[in-house]
Amino acid sequence: MYSLPMDPIVTPRLRLVPATADLVRLEITNLNEFFRHLGVEPIPDWPSENLIGVLPFFLEQLGNDPSLVGWLAWYWILDAPSGNQLVGGGGFKGAPFSGVAEVGYETRVSCRRRGYATEAVGSQVAWALKHPDVKLVIAETRTDNKGSIGLLGKLEFVQAGLGSEVGLLRFERTSLDEA
Repeated sequence: MYSLPMDPIVTPRLRLVPATADLVRLEITNLNEFFRHLGVEPIPDWPSENLIGVLPFFLEQLGNDPSLVGWLAWYWILDAPSGNQLVGGGGFKGAPFSGVAEVGYETRVSCRRRGYATEAVGSQVAWALKHPDVKLVIAETRTDNKGSIGLLGKLEFVQAGLGSEVGLLRFERTSLDEA
């Protein structure tokens, strides 16, 4: 099995594996080997259209600076008796800057509405807020994305105004004590 530079985050149902340059390279060039390294069943809808465009960026960033492992993508794996499944992914838009980390996430369409994103994003936010350089975690979502707005509410994020682009809202979370 593939060795990681840091431990996965383990939740009651999920194992969150941080992306490395090697994993992202496989994700781009050899999906079957990528799935094998993660220990999951191959799936036809990975990577999503949203993710395909950022994989080269992740590869470049992780290749140039391995200390970014954990501050970019994480793979959400459901370890089940019937077979391990990749249910989604999320992470941060880089290392914290001025005390702020921005989280993003996506659950596979076939795995939505089962609480995986709440479990995974909540754990990733807690992981970030334990870091001494993080005072605030932010998230942005479309104004019409009721699922994401609901998720952020469950995780005790508060709406903090408009996002960085038209049609986005900004949400903030400042403490582990809130959830």
